[in-house]
Amino acid sequence: MANCLVTGGFGFVGRHLVRMLVERGDEVTVIDMVPGSKFLDDIEGKFNSRVGDLGNWMHVVETVRNNRIDIIYHVGAVVPPLSETSPATAFYSNVVSTFNILEAARLFDVEQVIFTSTQSTYSEGDMLIPDDFTQRPNTFYGITKVCGERLGEGYWMKHKVDFRGVRYPIINGPGRMMEVPGQYVVWAQQMPALGRPFKVFVEPETEVPTLYVKDAAKALIDLAEADGSKLTLRTYSLLGYSITAQGLVELVKKHIPDADLSFRVNESIMEQLRKLSIGRCMDSSAAERDWAFKPVFGPEEALLDYIKQCTEHRQLLDYPIPDW
Repeated sequence: MANCLVTGGFGFVGRHLVRMLVERGDEVTVIDMVPGSKFLDDIEGKFNSRVGDLGNWMHVVETVRNNRIDIIYHVGAVVPPLSETSPATAFYSNVVSTFNILEAARLFDVEQVIFTSTQSTYSEGDMLIPDDFTQRPNTFYGITKVCGERLGEGYWMKHKVDFRGVRYPIINGPGRMMEVPGQYVVWAQQMPALGRPFKVFVEPETEVPTLYVKDAAKALIDLAEADGSKLTLRTYSLLGYSITAQGLVELVKKHIPDADLSFRVNESIMEQLRKLSIGRCMDSSAAERDWAFKPVFGPEEALLDYIKQCTEHRQLLDYPIPDW
């Protein structure tokens, strides 16, 4: 049993990670800018929490020191669109916060720092991006995450802080509430599972690599438990599955025959997708080799979990979405 700190633990990936850690018997502390998550109401009292700003050195120091933290899962971050409209917010929330976490880990002998990065650290390359491909991000979000990766490597080399990280593709799962082009992967499943209509705003042949949120959270625990002598990288790229918008619609209609799904292509969003080269997949073979990364959820398994979650938690998941 470990004393774990989860930054951003009330966010989308964070709340799944918190639940997994609590259920396996770890002591868990959450630090977040918000006071809680209704998705975790059923385990309230089984973990500690603090409202805090990761960009504030004293908030980080006090949380790590007072809770005698063994492992920090650094999931908290500012993501698009806010990271793109407010570079200062992205810098303090993503770069300064990561420095604070790493420095606190050094000072208080934290055993591990597990970091979450992104496919957005790449803007170039072929359809399959190897781990060693040059990172030239074209978003502030990607820039700040490259900086986090380099800071972690520096603390590993200079101070032996056991920094380990993953690069996520688009994470999908019920309750993801971002308004970004790749969000159609979520809404094309969540809205039919709730009995709501949805017009898919991308071209049918659009394909994006993705990872189901439960696999994304579990990967962090698996990486933390991996044999350090077998790790050949500090940050590993991950991939769950890739599916076209048309393929996703057909899969949904297979399991929800009365699903009201149709296409209404938004050219502005398609242009954003082209600029981001969003269809490229990262190569996850190093993670598979070094620490046996293996997603449980493919397209069908993920959809079935959407249906289950939307049935059990309708009051939390049935919210209005933009009419794109």
